[in-house]
Amino acid sequence: MNAVAGGAVAVAAAGWTGLGRAQPAGRIDIHHHWHPPLIRDAFGGLSLGASWPSEEWTVEGALDLMDRFGIATGVLSVRNPRTRVSASLCREVNELAARLIADHPGRFGALAFIPQFDFERAVDEAVFALDELELDGVLLHPSVDNVYLGVPELDPLMAALDERNAVVLIHPTSPFYFAELSLDIAPSVMEYVFETTRAIMNLVVSGTIERYPNIRFITAHAGGAAPYIAARLNEQGERAIAGVRERAPNGILSYLKSFYFGTAQATSTFSLNALLELVDVSRVVFGTDLPISPPELINDSDDVLRNYAGLSADDLVRIERENALELLPRLRG
Repeated sequence: MNAVAGGAVAVAAAGWTGLGRAQPAGRIDIHHHWHPPLIRDAFGGLSLGASWPSEEWTVEGALDLMDRFGIATGVLSVRNPRTRVSASLCREVNELAARLIADHPGRFGALAFIPQFDFERAVDEAVFALDELELDGVLLHPSVDNVYLGVPELDPLMAALDERNAVVLIHPTSPFYFAELSLDIAPSVMEYVFETTRAIMNLVVSGTIERYPNIRFITAHAGGAAPYIAARLNEQGERAIAGVRERAPNGILSYLKSFYFGTAQATSTFSLNALLELVDVSRVVFGTDLPISPPELINDSDDVLRNYAGLSADDLVRIERENALELLPRLRG
């Protein structure tokens, strides 16, 4: 039995056959995870997610999963459970990603994996991944070791990314303080979105967005809570944060509108109402969070997106493909 057939049988055995409903071909998934064995080993075992039928990530399994959800191209990124990673591991992952893209033209893109806690090596790896490997962008966490995006220590990285007009996906993980909370609630339920919101706001009020306007930031999960509390961030931020008008002269709300917002695990009428009040469809990009997301969630999200009263057929094409192609023209082929 070949690997593709094996993957299909495993999906069927898990009871998931047909759960990926037919969707228009050509969707670009800007938020798609991968877990090659070297990542699994480095993290001491990491769940591949509810949509993955076996214990090990494979290219064939990824392609099968993508096909089930009408995904032409998956832009791969590593989900890091707040673990310090070496620069050498990042290099191995990024080189593997480049080979995967070359071996499967048009099916994969990749966001560089970098040692964000090490400011100097983070710059080196981002530059290597973008210039030498020609990866499609970089993944950054909202914070590492309580150092949030927007701090001066990260300015050299921001400068390098700005010079290259880089695409950056801001992807959350558990916050540094989570173990101190007396809540029996998994961090993914609430804390991920709050981490993303803090990073967005700090990038704005620190002046990072103003100083480095060529970076195209994509926020995972529709920007966390930022769209819903955008008016509060704007009004209270400009009133209560000293010097913000000098660092962010166009106004906080203007900078919030400059982000791109991914739909992964955030496609509901509640989130779309808030998001599309803040930005228009040109700033919304399709994502699934596969294979972390369960198939039922992807199907439900697709239903919401297709039946949302404020979106036309042309809008859906922009969200599911064209906006990503504007960010990543290489994917046009």
